Amino acid sequence: MLKKLREFWEKSIIFRVFVKKYKRYFIFGTISLVAVDIINIFPPLIIKKAVDILSGEADITKIATISGLFILVSICQGVCRYLWRMNFIGTSFRCDYDLRMAFFEHMETLSQRFFQKYKTGDLMSRATNDIGAVRMAVGPGLLIGLDAILYFFVIPPIIIYLSPRLSFYTFLLMPLTPFIAYKIKDVIDKRFRDVQEHFSRISEKVQENISGIRVVKSFNMSRQEKETFLGLCKDFMKKNLKLAVPQSLLGPVFEYITYMGIIILLFIGGKMAIDGAITLGTLVAFQRYISMMVWPMTAIGWCLSLLQRGSASMRRIDEVMEEKTEIIPKDNVTLQFIPKGEIEFRDVNFRYDCDKEWILKGIHLRIPTGQRTAIVGPIGSGKSTLVNMLSRIIPVNDQSIFIDGVDINTINIKALRKYIGFVPQETFLFSERIEDNILFGVETGKDNNNVQQFARIAGIEEEIQELPQKYESYLGERGINLSGGQKQRITIARALAIQPSIIILDDCLSAVDARVEGTIMKNILKNFPGRTLLVVTHRLPAIRGFDMIVVMKEGVIVERGTHEQLITVNGLYTSLYTKEVLEERLG
Repeated sequence: MLKKLREFWEKSIIFRVFVKKYKRYFIFGTISLVAVDIINIFPPLIIKKAVDILSGEADITKIATISGLFILVSICQGVCRYLWRMNFIGTSFRCDYDLRMAFFEHMETLSQRFFQKYKTGDLMSRATNDIGAVRMAVGPGLLIGLDAILYFFVIPPIIIYLSPRLSFYTFLLMPLTPFIAYKIKDVIDKRFRDVQEHFSRISEKVQENISGIRVVKSFNMSRQEKETFLGLCKDFMKKNLKLAVPQSLLGPVFEYITYMGIIILLFIGGKMAIDGAITLGTLVAFQRYISMMVWPMTAIGWCLSLLQRGSASMRRIDEVMEEKTEIIPKDNVTLQFIPKGEIEFRDVNFRYDCDKEWILKGIHLRIPTGQRTAIVGPIGSGKSTLVNMLSRIIPVNDQSIFIDGVDINTINIKALRKYIGFVPQETFLFSERIEDNILFGVETGKDNNNVQQFARIAGIEEEIQELPQKYESYLGERGINLSGGQKQRITIARALAIQPSIIILDDCLSAVDARVEGTIMKNILKNFPGRTLLVVTHRLPAIRGFDMIVVMKEGVIVERGTHEQLITVNGLYTSLYTKEVLEERLG
């Protein structure tokens, strides 16, 4: 039995979030709370004494003494209340900080597959509303729960001491409390979880509409989106109203149980006072103690509501925290690694799920240091997957990819990515200054005076200089105040700013014309001599001068060689190149 209770306690939200790390604050807070509740015993007894004195022969000296004692008790209560508020409520914000940081740091370690599974709005809801609900559970929820329990331990003995017979009648209805709480808690848990999940859908809808506002307006869908959002909000309101019913019932039901005890007290206690079985002071003190029981009865309902909401939210947070990263750091990895740039793929196979088709099948490819290599092929041939594996954005099998003859799984992932300048297909810019975006990957302490040089290499320097605040200009969300081509070129400048040994461009110049693309390629080759350049592109004329062109189809390499060699073969590359040249001429 004790073992089960211990397991239950260690799995509880209170222990996991609060007590496990902040045991000292929990102990000090509990001691302060116990002190307050014990001190709370005395005011009704002091009032009892005063009433009994006033009912007999009044003595001003005794009344003054009792008044001074009452003031002293009140001061002690105030000091102890400050202490438990600091230890419980204050520490709950520390727990909130810890949980948010742990949640964010864990998400940073997860792979692309996780972010395909969970939507942005859902994750935002878990990181805000759900963590807030957990804080309320381990702060106010824990506090009022302990307070209510202590009241139940402290006040009933005093009441029984004052009058065993009267206490029996006033406590007749108390056993209803745990029964009602047990019946309602599961309902609250289920309905609150429904509310949080629906809030995630609302967050996702808002996020999508803000990010895609240009699309919404260009298709004149504002009214339809508004109606959809209105429908979501109405459903959210209905779910909250359904949740409010059991939550609202808890407090009043428990209060009415207490008030029924007060009614019994007035009838039976009043008769006992008239008959002389108890003094008037005893009746007044009894009434004060019964009235004090209204708080713990109300607190039980509030505490259960907060704890159930917190537990439901904690389960949603745990769903994310239990997600395992696919890229697991290994022991004995190479921490200091400065690659020259030789890349080798040895029989690389990859698929995203065990039950899905292979994306890459038996890839063998060696790229010498400083070589300019292009990877081309139809859409869905596995080009992006292959280059993503180089910086371990997706998991890589051991002994399959090597840089300078070293298995990349044995290299510290930070050391590996430090020297790979990767520009993905999807451009992303932060809502910061242009300079901050370009220097995003630059380590503190590095020379930051070459921002203009990197922008010039990426072909964006002149356009930045035309802006009113130049490099100090702030960007909108995802760089919304820039064109597609401008965003792509800033991301290229960002990748070059870390001065990588290996430069990977994954079809990141689709929004600029062929002339600008050719200029950027020449700038990179001129300013980064001897660096390994790996380019995924659909614009074949721009890569005619590359040292090697790799042609992929359905996850395998079907052709490789220089432009001249591949044209001679008259295979897939020739077909793709002819089509591209024809489209350029017609365009």
